[in-house]
Amino acid sequence: MEKFSESFSSLRATFEREVLRWPSVSSHTTFGWPSYLVESELFAVVSDQGVSLTRLPDEDRRRLAATHRVSPFVANGRAVASWTTVAVTADDVDALFPAVKKSYESAAAA
Repeated sequence: MEKFSESFSSLRATFEREVLRWPSVSSHTTFGWPSYLVESELFAVVSDQGVSLTRLPDEDRRRLAATHRVSPFVANGRAVASWTTVAVTADDVDALFPAVKKSYESAAAA
């Protein structure tokens, strides 16, 4: 039996419709959640916390924090402070894609 809620599944589907079209993107599981890599570099995780960007440059992180409530990703009770997490739904994730693309580009350049 799948552990994901209907709202999470909708967010995941909307997110994947966009990012899986980008060059060299694959999906994987990280901490039990769908995650997205370019080549072998992780750039995003979709979880019940929202969308976590693992490679967002500092300047882009500051810009995102000016327009969205951001927090670190929490896994197994521990915060991953270097990951920027935004609580979004399938209805509003489109506004986050420019930042997702920045995380993707940063991971691709690694």
